[in-house]
Amino acid sequence: MEITELFEFLSSPNPQARHIALKNIVGHTPKNDPKRSIFIPSSFAPLPGQTDGLKRKEGAEADDVKVKCIHDLANLCRDQAAIAHDALSALINLSDNLAVARQLATESFLIWLVSYTANTTSPLSPLTAMLLSNLTSHPGLVPMLANLTVPIVGLPKAKTYPPWFLPAAASASSTIHPEYRDPAISTNEEAGQEPEREIEAVRALVQAFEDGASDGVKEGKGKRKGEVHFLASVFANLSMVPATRYLLLTPQPSFPSPSSDISDNDEPLLAKIVVYTEHPDTIRRGGALGCIKNCAMDRASHAWLLASEHDRVRLPSDTSRTVRGVDVLPWVLAPLMGPEEYEMDEMEKLPEILQFLPPTKKREQDTVLRMMCVEILLLLSTTYTGREALRERGTYFVVREAHKNESDQQIKDAIERLVGLLQGEEGRETRTDHIEHLVSKADDETDVVEV
Repeated sequence: MEITELFEFLSSPNPQARHIALKNIVGHTPKNDPKRSIFIPSSFAPLPGQTDGLKRKEGAEADDVKVKCIHDLANLCRDQAAIAHDALSALINLSDNLAVARQLATESFLIWLVSYTANTTSPLSPLTAMLLSNLTSHPGLVPMLANLTVPIVGLPKAKTYPPWFLPAAASASSTIHPEYRDPAISTNEEAGQEPEREIEAVRALVQAFEDGASDGVKEGKGKRKGEVHFLASVFANLSMVPATRYLLLTPQPSFPSPSSDISDNDEPLLAKIVVYTEHPDTIRRGGALGCIKNCAMDRASHAWLLASEHDRVRLPSDTSRTVRGVDVLPWVLAPLMGPEEYEMDEMEKLPEILQFLPPTKKREQDTVLRMMCVEILLLLSTTYTGREALRERGTYFVVREAHKNESDQQIKDAIERLVGLLQGEEGRETRTDHIEHLVSKADDETDVVEV
């Protein structure tokens, strides 16, 4: 039997038939499998909801079979856990291909994918996070997620976490919120059940990302069932595209409040992501650093990225608003620091959370991530405002010690370029982007930085 003959069983009403077909199919989806092409439609295959309208091209019939297989696999993601696991594994393997990713990036599937990932009782959320990571690795598909909203129902008086439910998360592998009731039947007044409304998909994912790092999640006893580390890659992909980067840079109220409920104390989504640059998981660390690096490419944001959360700066995307700073510098310097000791006058210049680190402190072991930290510092040094902030907060002392302990020549060379920028004399030309005051202190009611 040809493998393609198994495709028809993916939509069988018999769960055993679906599972057996999947088990025989999923092994051929990895990139190095010689039969992988049986799943990949051509670039002219019509997308869901589209009709070609033109004369059917040669091979169109084969495309129809492949497209139906992809859509059947997407439907199986909501099936019983064992079936959904294999379906997600197959799509993760295939979605590095743009032709497959385009077939998956429908609004309805993305709404389910985000809702399921953000749902706290979804056991396969690490896999759906990986699929979202692959889909957003294609720059052309990033705006679809950036502009997506998903339905949410608030349960502010709920006795069980969380005080909300994402009804589009429906799946045979996860459970609904125990205090949520279908509004078509009744509502739970004791839980304060609110009417369904829409919320930004990215905000829901950031909340899931935060909860995934909370105590007990890894052991299956925390706020949610999956750690969803790969969402870090999703955020890095979003921040790579200038047109969608603003999502991470715009202050938002606490989830799940409507985005219209803004206040001066709101922090951007980026502030919730940068704190994981020393997390035990490499994917989470790398994604957090990737977000910082991509945002540091926006020179207009340097003052805001380097300001502390206790200070106020004007928002680059909306200069009528003054908002809390993000203060990325401690999270960039920390991975470069080891157990070395500093002179007291040097120590006092460092960000407060980096002072008096224990002798057990370890430097980042991953060469790529260490280089990323130095590259971020180089990007921040492209403005006079950034260089001054790095000088005032002891960056030179940290990279000096990092250079002494560095074994990778490329990183050593990058550090030397950075030191040249930090220790070089500033002339009139190099001060052209000078901002009079980096930030206005929290207790200073007058000066506010213009960015």
